[in-house]
Amino acid sequence: MKIILIAAVSKNGFIGKNNQLMWHLPNDLKRFKCLTIGEPILMGRKTFESIGKILPYRKNIILTKNNKNSLHFKNQKNIRIISSVKQIKDLTYKKIFVIGGEKTYTSTIEKAHIIELTLVHQKFDGDAKFPKIDKNKWNKTYEFIYEKDRNHLFNYSFIRFERKK
Repeated sequence: MKIILIAAVSKNGFIGKNNQLMWHLPNDLKRFKCLTIGEPILMGRKTFESIGKILPYRKNIILTKNNKNSLHFKNQKNIRIISSVKQIKDLTYKKIFVIGGEKTYTSTIEKAHIIELTLVHQKFDGDAKFPKIDKNKWNKTYEFIYEKDRNHLFNYSFIRFERKK
C-alpha cells in the first residue's frame, strides 16, 4: 500500500492552531478534494473532530486509542476505527492519504511514499507542526508557485516529495 501524506504547512512548519487551519486557500481545498476523492483517508481523532463530519466519497479511517470515543464513531457509515499505526498494514487499499494531525503525520512519515504539500509562504504562530522533511530521504519532484490574489491572502506552492529509493 502506498502511504501519501497530504498537508498545508506554514513557512515555519505549523499546520494548525487550536485544532483549526490558520488560513483559507480555496485552491488548496480544491486540490485536497481532487487528490483524495474516492480514496481512503487516515486522520487522528482530534482532526476528525475539528472537521466535524465524515468527508464524503472517501473511506474515513480514524486513529484513536480512546475506546470511549471510538464507540461514538463506530456506527457511522464510511468510518473505520484503528487504534495503532501498525494496523495500517492490515488495510487492503492500494493507497491511503494521511490528512493529519501532528501526531498522525509524525507516526506515519517514516512509512510514507509521497508527501503532497501545500507550502504557505507566510509564518504563523501555531501549536501543531508538520514533521521535518529530511532532504536525504526525499526528492522534490515538482513545485508550482502561486501568487496571492483576491481569493488567496498568501503566496503558496504545491509541492510533491517522493521517497528516495
